[in-house]
Amino acid sequence: MSRVVKRMGHVALRVPDLDASVAWATTVLGLRESERVDGHAYLTHGSCHHSLEYLADGRSALDHVALEAHDDAALDALAKRLDEHGIDFEETAERAVRRALRFRGGEGHLFEVFVGMECEEPSFTPTGVPTRRFGHPTITCEDTDGARRLFEDVLDFRLSDEIGDGLLFFLRCNAEHHGIGIQRGRPGLNHYAWGVESLAMLGLLGDTLAVHGGRFIWGPGRHGAGRNLFTYHFDPAGAVVEVYADMLLVLDEAGYRGGKWPLDDHRGQNLWGPTTPQELIEAVTPLA
Repeated sequence: MSRVVKRMGHVALRVPDLDASVAWATTVLGLRESERVDGHAYLTHGSCHHSLEYLADGRSALDHVALEAHDDAALDALAKRLDEHGIDFEETAERAVRRALRFRGGEGHLFEVFVGMECEEPSFTPTGVPTRRFGHPTITCEDTDGARRLFEDVLDFRLSDEIGDGLLFFLRCNAEHHGIGIQRGRPGLNHYAWGVESLAMLGLLGDTLAVHGGRFIWGPGRHGAGRNLFTYHFDPAGAVVEVYADMLLVLDEAGYRGGKWPLDDHRGQNLWGPTTPQELIEAVTPLA
């Protein structure tokens, strides 16, 4: 378990049509809009104030990736570690969050680590697919090894699996197989992911997408790396969304050994069938 990060928090995305993005998130993904203020829409899957944030903008872009620290002591330890690694950071205000630090990775990704998010949202019956958690983002960068070192050395993540020779790393901060994916490509976001209860919910998602004019671009299938059931589709702003179930839990830290899947072994990408389609490989939501 990471001594700094308890779990992944949310992604913040800049979108050209705020109303369309909120409508999709609430009718397809089953989220609830908790607040809208000054061009920011905050959405939640449960009791927390937000697990997804949209910012009204003229284009689609990744604003930041947020991670939740264990407590104030962990956040203070992170500040010290960032200083030791020569990484500039600032303590900043985030809506409904008591404390947050922000810093940039080597290729410009903005990361936020926070503590004390308000968790008093009322229970609700979702429309669309009931999501259980915000799972992970997969960021893209040219130097995947450098980004991996940042997550391992500064944030205490551990390697779970690798596809290709540094083409794609999966790292974890808790028992779930991965909380961050790091994929080679121009800097940005390849996709962000939500966990659901079961394969049946992925079927419901396919039906819901069809009603709303959407489609899967890959899946259903099962990844070899992570063992999770998966589907991928585009959101209204053009970002890729993975919805998954049944991800591997690493419960034996001492005994677990990360896997390395060569690109010519289809099983790392999909145990059931076709490997990653080109439109998904090339998908990048650029940095803001």
